[in-house]
Amino acid sequence: MFAIHCEILEYVFAEALKCCPEVVTHVAVVTATLVPVVKLSSGSASEKARSLLEMLFVQNASKLADVMASLHPFPDTPDFARLRAVHRKYKYADGVLSLREEIEIFLKASEASAPHSRGEGLQHIGEQLSSRRLELEVLVRECKRNGQQSILVRLICELIAVCRAAGGEEERQAAARCLGSIGVADLFTLVLQARGALQGGRYEPRLLPGSTDSCDHLFYRNATIFHQLSTYLTDSSVEVVTAASSVLKHLLATKSGQDFAALYKDATNDHLFQNLHPFRKRTRVASARIIVPHEATFLATMDIQEVWAPTNSTHADWITNLVCYLIKSTAVTDEMLLLLEPICKAKVEFCELVLPYLVHSILARRCDVHRDVLSRQVRVFFSSHCGAAAPAGGSRPTTPAFTGAASDVPLTMNKHSVRVMLNLLQYLRLQQTHTTCGLAATAWDTNFWLDVDYLQLARAAQYCSAYFTSVLFTEIACYIAADMCASELPLPPPKRAGKATMTQQEVSEISQTFFVSRLDSVGAHAAGAHAVLLEAYRAIGDSDCVYGCVVGRLADPATRITTYEMENKWERALGTYDLLTHQQPAEGSTGIVKALQCAGLDHVLHSYLEQLRAENRMEDDAGLQSVFYGSAWRDLGQWNLDTTHRSQSAEFQQTIYSALQQVADGNEASAAMSLAAGREAVIGQLLHAGLETTRNIYPALSSLQCLNELEQALPVICRAELVGDLLQRWQHSDVYSVADYDFVEPVLSLRCAVLSVLARRRGAANVDLQGALMTSLERLSRLAREAGLLQIAEKNIFRIKQLEQKWQTGELSWNLEEAKIYWARAECDTALCLLKSLVCDLKKATANGSVRRNASLYPKALCLYGDWLASTHSKHPQVIMEDYLEKAVECVERGGAQAAAVALDAYLSLARYADNQYRHVVDYMCSSTYDAKQALLRESREAASMIKTMDRNQNVSSRVLITLEKQSILDQREMSDMLRQKNTFLVKAVNNYLRLLRAGDDHDLRVFRLVSLWFHNANNDDVNALIKDGVGCIKSHKFLALMYQLAARMSTKQQHSSLFQPTLDELIVRTVKDHPHHTLPIILALANSYKDTELFASKTTPGRGRRSKVKENSVVEEDRVLAAKNMLNLLRVRGHGDIIANMEALSDAYISLAYLDASAHKKETQSINIPASQHLLALANLHNVAVPTLELPVDPTCEYKNIVHVVRFAPTFKLAGGLNLPKIITCLSSDGKQRRQLVKARDDLRQDAVMQQVFAIVNRLLQGQQETRKRRLHIRQYKVMPLSQRSGLLEWCEDTIPLGVYLVGDSQRGGGAHHKYRPGDWTASACRRVMLAASGSDKLAAFLDACRHFLPVFRHFFFEGFVEPAIWFERKLAYTRSVATNSIVGYILGLGDRHVQNILVDRNTAELVHIDLGIAFEQGRILPTPETVPFRLTRDIVDGMGITGTEGVFRRCCEKTMEVMRSSQEAIVTILEVLLHDPLYAWNLTPLKACAVQQRKHDESAIAAATTANTDLLDVETAATAAGKAGHGSDADVNKMAERVLLRLRQKLQGVEDGVPLSIEGQVSHLIQEARDPKNLACLFPGWQPYL
Repeated sequence: MFAIHCEILEYVFAEALKCCPEVVTHVAVVTATLVPVVKLSSGSASEKARSLLEMLFVQNASKLADVMASLHPFPDTPDFARLRAVHRKYKYADGVLSLREEIEIFLKASEASAPHSRGEGLQHIGEQLSSRRLELEVLVRECKRNGQQSILVRLICELIAVCRAAGGEEERQAAARCLGSIGVADLFTLVLQARGALQGGRYEPRLLPGSTDSCDHLFYRNATIFHQLSTYLTDSSVEVVTAASSVLKHLLATKSGQDFAALYKDATNDHLFQNLHPFRKRTRVASARIIVPHEATFLATMDIQEVWAPTNSTHADWITNLVCYLIKSTAVTDEMLLLLEPICKAKVEFCELVLPYLVHSILARRCDVHRDVLSRQVRVFFSSHCGAAAPAGGSRPTTPAFTGAASDVPLTMNKHSVRVMLNLLQYLRLQQTHTTCGLAATAWDTNFWLDVDYLQLARAAQYCSAYFTSVLFTEIACYIAADMCASELPLPPPKRAGKATMTQQEVSEISQTFFVSRLDSVGAHAAGAHAVLLEAYRAIGDSDCVYGCVVGRLADPATRITTYEMENKWERALGTYDLLTHQQPAEGSTGIVKALQCAGLDHVLHSYLEQLRAENRMEDDAGLQSVFYGSAWRDLGQWNLDTTHRSQSAEFQQTIYSALQQVADGNEASAAMSLAAGREAVIGQLLHAGLETTRNIYPALSSLQCLNELEQALPVICRAELVGDLLQRWQHSDVYSVADYDFVEPVLSLRCAVLSVLARRRGAANVDLQGALMTSLERLSRLAREAGLLQIAEKNIFRIKQLEQKWQTGELSWNLEEAKIYWARAECDTALCLLKSLVCDLKKATANGSVRRNASLYPKALCLYGDWLASTHSKHPQVIMEDYLEKAVECVERGGAQAAAVALDAYLSLARYADNQYRHVVDYMCSSTYDAKQALLRESREAASMIKTMDRNQNVSSRVLITLEKQSILDQREMSDMLRQKNTFLVKAVNNYLRLLRAGDDHDLRVFRLVSLWFHNANNDDVNALIKDGVGCIKSHKFLALMYQLAARMSTKQQHSSLFQPTLDELIVRTVKDHPHHTLPIILALANSYKDTELFASKTTPGRGRRSKVKENSVVEEDRVLAAKNMLNLLRVRGHGDIIANMEALSDAYISLAYLDASAHKKETQSINIPASQHLLALANLHNVAVPTLELPVDPTCEYKNIVHVVRFAPTFKLAGGLNLPKIITCLSSDGKQRRQLVKARDDLRQDAVMQQVFAIVNRLLQGQQETRKRRLHIRQYKVMPLSQRSGLLEWCEDTIPLGVYLVGDSQRGGGAHHKYRPGDWTASACRRVMLAASGSDKLAAFLDACRHFLPVFRHFFFEGFVEPAIWFERKLAYTRSVATNSIVGYILGLGDRHVQNILVDRNTAELVHIDLGIAFEQGRILPTPETVPFRLTRDIVDGMGITGTEGVFRRCCEKTMEVMRSSQEAIVTILEVLLHDPLYAWNLTPLKACAVQQRKHDESAIAAATTANTDLLDVETAATAAGKAGHGSDADVNKMAERVLLRLRQKLQGVEDGVPLSIEGQVSHLIQEARDPKNLACLFPGWQPYL
């Protein structure tokens, strides 16, 4: 029969390929079906199948070339020889494919093939992953950018799906090997699959354009049903095929079915209904079935507990009966759903698919009886589940996934059944609903289709490993409970008549009412919610979230244990577990074992396990068995344990132990069998692991990598010469490992165990094995030390010591690691002693010429020893510098390539130390002590002069004179020595900073310190000579971050050393030559400083004298402008004329458009035509001008090929609103994208540009620290390009919305979220009026009254924007982290004016974007109404963080950000020092600007009133600016203001608040308290809207 089918197919394909191109879409499915037949069958079936394949791919190869290139490889057997040759020919027709392309082909081919038919594809992709590690590293890094959409995450999900598929052991093993080849890579995302645990239908068609939500729902639902039925037509079950055919015929015979078919054809390009054409009847359309709902029938059918939660039933019987009862209940009136009963009886998966559709169809009728019954029975199901899932002790039993057979496990404990019910609830949450009061439904209303207990749903989701869903449901439950509690509590009393102020107690009570976290305000729900969240967060792997749950609950032992484990305080955890043993012996024993293992107390652990084993307490505890076997192969090397009786949960550790045991015995075949069993054990873990979060799969990836590496070691048992290849393969596997010690440790420990076993078998002769074992132990020690596990680190060093005593290898690098361990323990004396001993040994070895492998170790040890001596002040600075740091540099310079590896550390240590000594001298010379000494010197000289003029008492005068002269000489010598030391330290610091920047790119931020030293010592000829000789060898891109400051110091006059200005000019010229797109706009903006003024003046009445007035007040800056113009002329001569001409034309066009009078269109919201006279429209195809608002990546090679350039501009613009009416234009770029830009006039954007520059540097600092890098803490940036002093261009932040617009709306969007979700509250304008009416002591009462009637709603931004639980969690986490980072960085930089229109929220990522950065460095404190909070942390901001509020993620991210700021304070102060001393920096906050900052948010007419009919705003602001400059006068005054800012900056970075030094935690707590203090918020300007 099969042969006949093949003949028919061969004929059909032969004809179809001639005339029907669509047939190629079926080739992949046919191929996946035929290959196993040829491979596994014999006789005519195999021959016919092979003949059909050869007809397709050999005879019609040219027609199927594209299809063939995207197929899995054919098996490597003689039967497929011709097919393999043709396949390779077309697949690699264009050459070798990259790893990315290979993976793409694999994923595409897998879509058309069943898991059991992918063996060759899996084998091929496994070989690619193993052999192309560097390309794999690139794909891992791309995960950081693309997250769960990255190709590597998609591959991992596909491989896991193969592992979880039934049957096909060979394919499962191959997929597991592929996962092991990927290993413990950091995927840079918490979310693995957004719908990993609760997946619904797989088909997601394109929604209809312009349709309503209900239409979209029906379209999606019907498309899913038809696609699923179409799939069932090829099912292996005849019963399913028959049922699907029957249902399709009936559906397509109805009017609704035919209408949908016509709609689907018009809306999509899919050929679904063309393929289903044979099932359409030619008779007339059948009349619609009319179902009359009958409440009594519904109650009798559905209000039965046995239907929803049967006591003894399989999953298949339960879901089939439930769906069929729903269809028959008379409550379903949808014609298409009524016809699905036959297929529901035949296919369980289809029942799971349509259950949500049926329930939604019933509830959509809005019948209270139906809703009550369904709600009651759903509650019964989950109540039954929670009752069975919560045994004494709080542990949760696990059950295997459903297999289809009857089981003793209750149905409500079957994970498959629970997932189906959770999927039903989640589906309902995504459907549009209507409120009972007739108002428009909101995203929050969709949670109440059914009346259910969301906390029970959260427990059920957690049971199914759907942890994101669990957190979502818990938060919904807490919000519901908090709203109920709030409605039951009386409102805080209003202000009493006649009482001027409120008491402190009243303020405290009201503040607590407003600012308490939701988790603490839910009454009886708190304990249950806390337990669910704690377990979910631990499973997700975000420790910051866990801290939000444990705060305030540390009296509970279990909570304390959680905290200790997160902080790696295993000694404390051990003590707490010991206490817990008295109450819960089993759980306490397991905890003690875990604590002993993590604390590195191996022998104590082994003794304890032996005792438990002797007491027979280990047999029934798989966790204890796993630890027992794990400790045996890791550290103790006991190979006499029995592994015949294996526990499923401990099977992996047992198989590793068994395989190593067989390696020790030389039994390669048995070891391979053990490894296969180990893979099956890990695959079993993947079967039950939830796929929502990546944390769930990291242990499996680590285990599979262990098995792969152990498998790679098996050939070495018999062939010792393969050791080198093995070590090289292991080394290539380390290029991208995650930093989490828990996942890396098993891999490294296994390597150590393997090497130890092989070394024991081969004896002590194999030097490679010895070195590899000691290197692996040293690396394991280093990782443990970095993770804070110092006992484990010391244990590994101890093992190295034992091996060194045994083998006498002469390796010394481990001594350095040992010293670092003691230093980490704060045992400084011991660390210094060990390091000194190492330095002496290395010195001797160097003198004897026997360093070899330790060539780079000696300078490294010298640097480290010098740094430690400096930090402990143990030796004289001159000794430290000469004997250690300078000697390290000497070793580097004569040590060759090996020593060059530590050159950066050597140069940095010496430069930093010399710099610190230079700063100490400078600080001392600026101190009062130095001033007093100078005063005494002057007095001594004056006294001596007076004595010399005296004629009497010569003897006495002579003695006094001699004494005074000697003192003067000593004092003068001391001061001369100090000046000489200052210059010596300065020159040494500059010289080594130059060396550092030349030698590598790891410390590029040190260029700020180099330039700072240069600028502060511009008159020093030694420094200028060093800069002149050394800066030319430094890559020019390192100076790009300082281009604003370099350009600001251009001059036509000789103000400093004769070398300063020529050196600066040459540096700028070289940087412009290499990077014109980054540098020319800066110089052009400086040259065009008065361009807008000239343009504005030329359009006004002659004789007004504006231009001359401006020039009179700008003499100081005119020199810089002239220097910038001279620089442009010089660059034109040197070959940059074309690009400068185009940039000038573009800049002039922008400025002209910025000053275009658009006041007549002020109230228009539509596009406005740009006048034809504007030059911007004439600019087109500027091939050498990059799009100004696009951040062009820096190219170190300076080639800049294929830049994204300006093509043209759209002929219209829009107004962005505001006093000066900035214009939004659209730039069409060469990459085909349209980019919106904001053109602003009468606004100085130089400070915004400088702040963006600071943000970029802060982001580099945050990326440089592991704790902030793994949290992805960063500041969102946008491009700012000043065009002149008074105009500029900004990147438009796409897909963002101002916080204020979302919360309270605007003229275009209506009332905003507050009106939408709390229509009964006061309006924002009402709150503002209340605060404006209050004054003095009444402000606090007014503010609290406004807060009482205006509650926060920002949490709904996440509920309505991110419906999938995993995405909701990820975006909420990103938002909270963004708020924390912006808050701390904004506080450090003194960023003010943070009202709700100056903060944007990204609709896609939920991150905040701060705009309008003109008020910075504490200028907000000198506004007419001073700002009294460090950053914006109002109730709506906190509401978006979730039920834990500021605890947990926010607080921890604030602390980590502050930690980076403090640890990098040297770099931050240096960077800002350069920026704040910028001659172009506008220090003066003019009265008009200060007024405008606050009044524009209140009444724009106030600004208009500031100008008269004969005075333009530009004149007013220019005059104010000039007055400010006249008031401040000289550069010395500017420097004093900069020093004042830097002094406060240093205080912040040292934790000094109100004169009191605080810890990081204390400082963050203080700032949070200040930011949320009602007394501070009440004093703010009402336009700041502190009630939002």
